[in-house]
Amino acid sequence: MKYPCLIAVLILTLSPRTTGKEKQKEERLPPAPVGWICLEKGTSDLLVPQPDFQKDTRHLVRGTICPVYKLKEKRGAQWAQVRAFNFDTGITQTGWLETNQARILPIDTYPADAEVLRALGAPFLDDFAADHTDVTRFLVHRGQAPPALVCFVFGGRIAIAKLVVFTHVQGKYLPGPPVDFSLNELNSGISSVEIRDLLGNGNECLITREPFQSQMQIQGANVVIRRIEGDKLVTVWKAPVEFRNLSQYRAKMQILEPPEGNIGAPGTITTGDVTYRPRGSGEDPVWKGKVEFFVLGRDKALDSVPFEKACPWNGKEFTPLQ
Repeated sequence: MKYPCLIAVLILTLSPRTTGKEKQKEERLPPAPVGWICLEKGTSDLLVPQPDFQKDTRHLVRGTICPVYKLKEKRGAQWAQVRAFNFDTGITQTGWLETNQARILPIDTYPADAEVLRALGAPFLDDFAADHTDVTRFLVHRGQAPPALVCFVFGGRIAIAKLVVFTHVQGKYLPGPPVDFSLNELNSGISSVEIRDLLGNGNECLITREPFQSQMQIQGANVVIRRIEGDKLVTVWKAPVEFRNLSQYRAKMQILEPPEGNIGAPGTITTGDVTYRPRGSGEDPVWKGKVEFFVLGRDKALDSVPFEKACPWNGKEFTPLQ
C-alpha cells in the first residue's frame, strides 16, 4: 500500500515548477496546428503574452521547428502563433513569431507528437504519459545526406527526458538510440540548445547545456557537443562551465598544473564560458574562465586561477578540456 504514495511523491517532486501565470496559459490551449515553421536563417524572438498585457521575449535558436496554429498580418509583417518548449521552466508556451526569417511548411512535413511518441514505444503508449510529454523538434543538417529531425522528448511528471534522432526512411521518420537525461526538481535535463556547423562540412553539431547535481554541494553545468553518426548522437566534446564542489575541503590548498586539472577538485568553484574560434571553414570551442579555491570556514576564495584553452578538432573529436 506504500507504493502508490511513493509514486505520487516522486511525480510531484520531478514535475517542473509552474507559476500561476504559466498555469493560466496552459489551460487556454490553441486549436490543432495548421503547419510548421522552421527557423533556418538565425535566431528569432518569440513574444509570449502575459495576463497583465505584457509580453515575455524568448529567443528561439536556428534549426528550431514549431507547430503553427494561426497566421496574421500586422503592420506589413506576417506573424505566426506557435508553441515552443521553455527549457528554463520545463513547460511549452504559446506565443507569436514574425515569419520573415522562416518557412511555413505543410502539416504533413513532420510527424505529430502522437506519431513521435508511438514510434518511441513504452512508456509513451500509456495515455497519461503521452498527455504529459512535450516534444521539441530541431532540424540538423548532415552534409549531402537529408537533414535529420532531432527531438527532445520531455515528460516531467513521468521523470523522462531524452534526445532522439529521427531519420526519414521510406516515407516514415524512424527513431535511433536515445540519449537519456536524469531529472530533478531543478532542471529539465537540458537548459539550452544550439546548432552550429563546427566541422565546416555541412554536418551540423548539436550543442547543449546540461545541469548536473551529484550531491548537495556538488553541482554545475556542462556544455556538450554531439554530432550525428547514422541514426545516433555521438558526444565529441564535454566541458563544465559551472562546477561547484564544496562537499569537502583539502587539508592544504593545492593548485595543480596545468590549471584545468583543478576543475572539480574539493573546495573549488569553477566558472567559465565557451566561445568558438574560426578554423578554416569550421570552428573550435574555446574555454575561458577561472577556478577559485576555498578553505573551510572562509566565505571568500583564498586564491583564483584564470585560464583559457582552445580545444581543436583532431579528426575524431574536439580535444578534451581536461
